[in-house]
Amino acid sequence: MKKLKFILILLLSISIWSCEDDDADIDIFPSETVEGVAVLNTPNVIDFEITETTDVVVGNENEIATTFTWSKVTGNYNGSILYFLEMDIKGNNFKNGVYAPLGSQGTTELSKEISNSDLNLAVNAINTQLVTLGSALKVDFSTATEFDIRVVSVADISKDKSFSEPITININAYEKIVVIEPQLFIAGSVQSYYGKSNWNPEQGLEMRYIGDGTTKVFEAYLKATEGDIFKFISNQAVWDNVVGNYGVIDGAQDGNLINSSDSGNIEIPEEGQYYIKVDIDNLTYKLIKMQWGVIGNATPNGWDGETPMTYDFNTNTWEITLSLTDGEVKFRSKSLSNAVFGAGEEWIWKFNVGTNLNAWDEGEGNFVVSAGSASLTLKIGFKGDAVVTGI
Repeated sequence: MKKLKFILILLLSISIWSCEDDDADIDIFPSETVEGVAVLNTPNVIDFEITETTDVVVGNENEIATTFTWSKVTGNYNGSILYFLEMDIKGNNFKNGVYAPLGSQGTTELSKEISNSDLNLAVNAINTQLVTLGSALKVDFSTATEFDIRVVSVADISKDKSFSEPITININAYEKIVVIEPQLFIAGSVQSYYGKSNWNPEQGLEMRYIGDGTTKVFEAYLKATEGDIFKFISNQAVWDNVVGNYGVIDGAQDGNLINSSDSGNIEIPEEGQYYIKVDIDNLTYKLIKMQWGVIGNATPNGWDGETPMTYDFNTNTWEITLSLTDGEVKFRSKSLSNAVFGAGEEWIWKFNVGTNLNAWDEGEGNFVVSAGSASLTLKIGFKGDAVVTGI
């Protein structure tokens, strides 16, 4: 079997799912709980040897390995239940988020086909994380290794969950390059603005990764109000299983972080939308209050400065009505005087939205407009995606 070198690019573990939403969902089952625990049935086959397909060998990696089945559970409000399969090396007990999902999506069905490729990917992902965390457990790719599999039953709205008792299978996988993009999440009193439960690390808001593959740098565009607090976590898990817990040092709101369960919270000074940039390698962060406006030769101030827009916190929308001339327009947040800290002259064009409709592309094109009164709106999503109307 082919042996390939690991690329260990990892900040946190693979989680079953990650999600973000710029507007709070309507929680129609706010306290729904999962009733009971599913029973995962042992498949007919529990020993798997996975071989790679190469230029000279036809392997079995793309074949169906087995089908897992389980019993049904319900919610106390009869909402939808999603089922996910998780796998971990035997003896690790699914702790510290080292487990890997089997398949990328949950299902409402009571069975799931799993391919040899799914098993092999999960084995390699688990081994990558074990090696990175310095665990004494590891995968021996020269022989079969025991793995535990369980089914997780999740209430679709409330995200309450229950876990089945695991079953054990044996897998002789082949070693493969596994590139895991780093992840970082925000947990705190701001989560409810995005349809999540405040201070629930399992529903952490995933930031946008902007590193180069070897660095751990992230950003987000967060709406928050005065007194809101939050910190950064490396994985979506219960607090005891959160690997990275990044907050301020002794309460100082100065852009420096520490990875510790005793790390302090970052506090928002006033209501608005904030740009956040986190450098985990150097344990630093930037927090900049945004003030978006329109700029361009079709606007009252030309290219010399923005005409400011008004922010609606509830809808996370910037708005303006103004008279335009024939010409070009784009949206910009200069963010020099509005920095909590960290922004300078080099950031003048850091935040702008043009025809590419995102807040991070400094080379975006301009919108071409005609003379007349215009009502423009701009909505910046959590990861910097933009929605524009009125152009």
